[in-house]
Amino acid sequence: MTTNPTEQDARTINSEQTLDPADVEAQLDGDKENVDDKQKLPTPNAPTTLAADDPDNPRNWSTAKRTLVTIVLCVWVLTLTYSSTCYVASLPALMQRYNISQEVALLGVTFFVLGFAAGPLVFGPASELYGRQMVYRISGLAYSAFSFGAAFSPNGASLLIFRFLAGFFGSASMNNIPASIGDYTTLLNRGVYSIAYAIMAFGGPALGPLISGFIEHDAGWQWNLRVMAIFSTVLSILVAFVPETHGPTLLKWRIEREGNTPPPLTFKKVMAVFRVALARPVVYLFTEPVVMLVSLYLSVLYGILYGFFEAFTVVYLEIRHFQTTSYGLTYISLGLGFVVASGLLATVGQKQYVKSAKAAASKGMSTPPEARLTLTYFGAIASPISLFLFAWTAPFRHVHWIAPCIAEFLFSLSMMLVFTGFIPYLVDCYQMTAASALAAGLASRALVGSVFPLFTLQMYHGLTVQGATSLFAGIACLLAPIPFLFWHYGSAIRANSRNIGGN
Repeated sequence: MTTNPTEQDARTINSEQTLDPADVEAQLDGDKENVDDKQKLPTPNAPTTLAADDPDNPRNWSTAKRTLVTIVLCVWVLTLTYSSTCYVASLPALMQRYNISQEVALLGVTFFVLGFAAGPLVFGPASELYGRQMVYRISGLAYSAFSFGAAFSPNGASLLIFRFLAGFFGSASMNNIPASIGDYTTLLNRGVYSIAYAIMAFGGPALGPLISGFIEHDAGWQWNLRVMAIFSTVLSILVAFVPETHGPTLLKWRIEREGNTPPPLTFKKVMAVFRVALARPVVYLFTEPVVMLVSLYLSVLYGILYGFFEAFTVVYLEIRHFQTTSYGLTYISLGLGFVVASGLLATVGQKQYVKSAKAAASKGMSTPPEARLTLTYFGAIASPISLFLFAWTAPFRHVHWIAPCIAEFLFSLSMMLVFTGFIPYLVDCYQMTAASALAAGLASRALVGSVFPLFTLQMYHGLTVQGATSLFAGIACLLAPIPFLFWHYGSAIRANSRNIGGN
């Protein structure tokens, strides 16, 4: 009998591994033997999450509710990614206001993105222990508070500290929202909702310079920073009303409502739970082949993205002598790339995924996660091509400005195709522990992305636009085969994982 992919997905979810505080408690008390404290297997007869046909299961939400929650969550991501780059428009004013050098002022970008590296290591595992809702509410409050702190900083040092803390707490959105989308979607419709996340995650850095140039020009640097804070606060308030989506947490709440509340854990045991949970992203990063390869590829591309932004200032302001507002308009080409990629993902990508799902179901098999990567292969090829095109058209004033803009369009399109393939790929592979897998990936790429702005401006001045961008293109060429490794050897790579089951 043919098995429906959605039903297979539900069974896979119910069999996934998840961290239970009771398991850690029993281990500390010596009640269990030979249990690996890195990952616990649930008791065979005990459900670890809500059943697929349970009315409280978020996967049974109406399309309208699912869409509304996705919009709120993903626009919250936009507030973070927008804030990461709109700060750059105020650099000259901040240098004068706080009497700091350009290198120190640029640390406001580096520290903000560096917060993306530290935050997921805490918020990813915490959401698997206590649910998405609690993490969103606590991190949203702090994210908004520190964003206002940055807007009203009395000196340069406090500005940098507040920027780091805003990025740290705001990273809960970047990391956990793909996991939340996985909570209330099935394998067949997850790709469509993931597109919204990808647009906001990568559209924000392009939208920042476009809007902030006008705000800075017409209202000044203070309002540029205040708009970031107001934007983040409004969405943090809306996110606070988003219902819980984490299946194991919902099941635990139901058990507690039924009067089966377990005895409270001692402080020592709570710390033990956190120790195991917080170690999981690091363990995944260095022991999981899937996470290692995906993190390597996405981290370097993420670093190139933030380094690439530095090229725009050199090309359009220093070489082509654009006005600040005109320079911001060049980011429209990046936005168009994201939009076109989204259209391809929603049509061609989704059609190919459904085709793969039906083919797998006809054989009585679950849909392989590699079905997510159909368009990623094209993105891997387009990425270095776009960088080479920019390198050898942008710095030459006799070449029309539309040529480097086309290169930017191709680059953003390729980034969207690559990231929107690999992020749901990790969710499909790790399911209930997806937040930890995503945390490992986000931490690594944020760490790389935070470092690139520190040297890329000097690199573009020293190596020229042609040399520096060609170097990025060469690195992208070296990494381009990684998606094709998953195409040919994906099942074998996943078979070597201790934490992927049933896929």
